[in-house]
Amino acid sequence: MVDAFFQMVSSLPITPQHRAAWLMLPVPGDEEDDATHTRCFLNLAEKKLYKIKNVFEPFLDAWCVGSSHGCLILLDEKANPHLFNPFSNATIQLPSFPAQLKPAVPEVYFVEHLRKNFISKAVFLLDEDNKSAVVVVIYGTPSKLAFCNDVDNTWSDLGGTGTRGEEYSDIICYNNLLYALTDSGSVQVWDFRSGTPKQIMNFRPSGRSTVNVDMENFPRDKFSNRFYLVESSGDLLLVNRVFGNFVNSEGVAIDEAGLLDTEDTHPLVCPYRTKQFHVYKLDGIRNTWEKVESLPDRAMFLGGNHSLSLSTWDLHEGCESNTIYFTDDNWDQMNEDYLYGGHDLGQFNLASGNLQTGVQCCCLYSERMDPPPFWIIP
Repeated sequence: MVDAFFQMVSSLPITPQHRAAWLMLPVPGDEEDDATHTRCFLNLAEKKLYKIKNVFEPFLDAWCVGSSHGCLILLDEKANPHLFNPFSNATIQLPSFPAQLKPAVPEVYFVEHLRKNFISKAVFLLDEDNKSAVVVVIYGTPSKLAFCNDVDNTWSDLGGTGTRGEEYSDIICYNNLLYALTDSGSVQVWDFRSGTPKQIMNFRPSGRSTVNVDMENFPRDKFSNRFYLVESSGDLLLVNRVFGNFVNSEGVAIDEAGLLDTEDTHPLVCPYRTKQFHVYKLDGIRNTWEKVESLPDRAMFLGGNHSLSLSTWDLHEGCESNTIYFTDDNWDQMNEDYLYGGHDLGQFNLASGNLQTGVQCCCLYSERMDPPPFWIIP
């Protein structure tokens, strides 16, 4: 299987100097193209929208849970995992998830209702020196880690939840190592290069008082938050995304009762919106998360399937520096009964606090985008 991994990555038609963040989007609903087969790709650096027909023909109802090395990690209509290169149509089918990694519910219910949030994140690690490949997923409630490598070609649990019963919030690949963020703010580092996973470090910051203070202005009855792990210029960043659970037509967070009284909002809709971002850097010496006020010459791309930071110089100034570009990853809210879903995307300037929603040059889309936008970094 490992040879297939490297063949898939090497088949990418994009050279490193053209590396940029692309946003994979559904085609507008009023177009004649078969929306289940066709996808649009927005290159933010070029401000150009590309369309690739028949790219998703093998995956009519697939859901993206990860993006690594220019490839997507998809769950098909039966929740079986695949690696897929949308630019070359190269595909690798991974082993199906065993029963112990699935919830104790009927298979049909799992596929239809839990597929979008039970497997919440996936990454795959490639080590060109050792010629090894590993796929790691966050799964379950409470969330745990499982992996599949090219040696055993099967899924194995990494062993329970995080230390002290913590759950996992995010995972990223950095320097061929897996970094796993827990909900308490600690970061575990796993090494898979020997074939047997080993936890080689566990950063446990002494406190998250800064994070807690920043949340004091967002009461829990109206706001929720989500944490992401991002590597940027060698630093490890913790990103706190705050969104209003229910917002009115002016974008003001209100309680659910107030939403039902709003004349211009459907009562079955949950129009959540991102309202704020806070960024922190791991200080390994002081063992704390330190507030970051600015990210000069960097643009951050944030989403449930993939998050990373890129140099705006490499992007030829096509993206604004000190800016977070974000997609909608509130997947458990994307119910077919709602008129919303996939809509919560835009950009946030870290220095000014300016928040803009929507995607430039994609005004064709309505409030509902299904499937929601996903990042892919060729």
